[in-house]
Amino acid sequence: MGRSSGPLEGMRVVRLTPDDWRSYADLRIGMLTDAPDAFWTTLADVEERTEEEWRRSCDDRTLQARAADGRPLGTLTVLTPEVPPHVGLLPGAGDALVLAVYVIPEARGRGVVDVLLDAARAMARDELGARRLVLQVTETNLAARRVYERHGYVLTGHWLPHPRQPGVRDLEMARPV
Repeated sequence: MGRSSGPLEGMRVVRLTPDDWRSYADLRIGMLTDAPDAFWTTLADVEERTEEEWRRSCDDRTLQARAADGRPLGTLTVLTPEVPPHVGLLPGAGDALVLAVYVIPEARGRGVVDVLLDAARAMARDELGARRLVLQVTETNLAARRVYERHGYVLTGHWLPHPRQPGVRDLEMARPV
């Protein structure tokens, strides 16, 4: 599956349940291996998790794009202001956070991130009653910033220091739902 092959036929977005823990764990470990500096969580934070811990972290706020054959292609999580403070952002009332956006390398450029971001927006608007979607992106990740801009996200002027890269900032971007 190459990047220039066009959109993936039969791709769908599912909301995870604890029974999806294995595909969630595999994708999460893959993302932290592939792009360790893009996320606040590290591989060391998750690689020793037990099945029960994975099941507890696997819920319907995490979306997974899957190929027609069920293979996981990408993921993201949508959270509301009740988020534990370790995620960095301080969302306001009416905000929904988009976190841990990832697409496997062989599916990039095939519309996976688009269906995930569209599904996150629909969830935030229709189910969570959010007025704004907020995310953070490492300032050096220009490809991700371009994707988010294409989806209507703009820089807010807020930022946080990256937890493991001295001198690098995670920039806040937001869009109305």
